[in-house]
Amino acid sequence: MRNGINEIRDHDPRINYRGLSASRLENLTDAVFGIAITLLIFNLTNPNSFGDLITFTKTLPAFLISITFLVLIWNEHLQFAQVYTLNDSWLITLNTLFLALVIFYVYPLRFLMLFLTNFFFQTEVDIAIQGDQVPLLMIYYGFVAFALYFTLFLFFYRVLSIKEKLGLSPFELFHTRAQQQRLIIMFTVPVISIIITAIIYQFSFVLASIVGGITYALYTPAIMIWHRRFKRKSEKFSAEEAGTTANDD
Repeated sequence: MRNGINEIRDHDPRINYRGLSASRLENLTDAVFGIAITLLIFNLTNPNSFGDLITFTKTLPAFLISITFLVLIWNEHLQFAQVYTLNDSWLITLNTLFLALVIFYVYPLRFLMLFLTNFFFQTEVDIAIQGDQVPLLMIYYGFVAFALYFTLFLFFYRVLSIKEKLGLSPFELFHTRAQQQRLIIMFTVPVISIIITAIIYQFSFVLASIVGGITYALYTPAIMIWHRRFKRKSEKFSAEEAGTTANDD
């Protein structure tokens, strides 16, 4: 699947894509994500009667949201592997940790999405959780989300430590550091949510649940600011390279 996506995806001519041909480790990663999606399906209601079938259908919003989050994380891994490959002992170790976290991520993700679809869409799917446990669920989910994105951040940290071995160009160094900054946003927001939820939980579990969830809306402005800065610096980088080339001619 990776090879097919690699062939049709647009590539930045300023970047050397070292992993366009999927390795066995990358194929294993895809298989683990497939298992994670399968776990989402089999852990939903098993339809053995018409009533169960209706209940199963009501879980569709939770499943769609959950699979969207998994695909986004898979795409993060795909983009990294395309540019840098995983042919390094530390990257292999980090990838193993990453895969373990992906499987672990399925259960809090599924539980949280079922709870939210119950709350917003009145699906009445049977899940056992009390009101004062919702902030704890938010904290639980936040820790797993933080761990996933922090591990991806360490991928780029390792790349910078072996930049000579990989032969990263000046633009690739800029791109790598920019992706690190983006991932700092991705793992910082869950940490902020955890801290806010834990503090407010001491006074009101309802308010803690609401504010802890709303905190994730910080992703939108933070990523928009990051993207605007990245695009501006990328264009400036290209203009400087074009000027240097013209002077050489």
